[in-house]
Amino acid sequence: MRWSSACLLTALTAAAPAAFAEGRLEIITLRHRPAEQIVPALRPLVEPGGALSTLDDKILLRVSPANLAELRAALDALDTPLRRLVVSVRQDRSSEGQGGGVGLSGRLEPGHSRFRLEGGAGQYRQAEGVSQQVQVVEGGRALIRVGQSLPVAMREWRPGPGGWQPVESVRYTDVGSGFLASPQLIGERVSIEIAPDMERVGASGVIETSRLATMVSGRLGEWIPLGGTQADASRGSQGTVGVGRDSRSSQAGVWLRVDVVE
Repeated sequence: MRWSSACLLTALTAAAPAAFAEGRLEIITLRHRPAEQIVPALRPLVEPGGALSTLDDKILLRVSPANLAELRAALDALDTPLRRLVVSVRQDRSSEGQGGGVGLSGRLEPGHSRFRLEGGAGQYRQAEGVSQQVQVVEGGRALIRVGQSLPVAMREWRPGPGGWQPVESVRYTDVGSGFLASPQLIGERVSIEIAPDMERVGASGVIETSRLATMVSGRLGEWIPLGGTQADASRGSQGTVGVGRDSRSSQAGVWLRVDVVE
């Protein structure tokens, strides 16, 4: 530790021009925030020829007295207590569709025949949503995920004395929803890196998944749209005894909100 401090002192002295040769080294110990959070905002304020470095939770400065006063004022504004935040994520998904068709059915027998024309139409709409919240200190990382483990029947064929034999087994697959978030505050605005995902088991037993990873910024206390998807499909069928047509569409959206815990 003494060797590291000596190297830093030597580097700072060598970097400072003659104008600051008689200026003394100032060491400022941070009270609340790590140095890597503060130095990027502090460095542009260092006057030409000045020197700035860090050592653990300390900031080392060799500048003129006037510039030192400016930097101390900036440190008082930057080195504030870390705030607790609540990150809320809302994931919505909806789907709708409609279909209809006309078919001909009947029976033909000697001396008697009967035919019937049938038709019909129907529509459906399905909606679901997931809302989750997690607390985190600004600058930290938080992960929340809720779901269930679903059993999946498996069949393997293994060689045996009488040939290949089936072996039944059950494996479990995790299905759930959640997000990973890392927020940073800049005044009353938040910049956050977030990766939400949502999984569900569809009607046919297939696991449907939607994932998103992005970095966004916005005001505290406001819902910020992260992204969404929309898909439309239509299908027609025609046979010897009938025709049919159906269409379906699905939408999904993700929103984010960050609030300060008072």
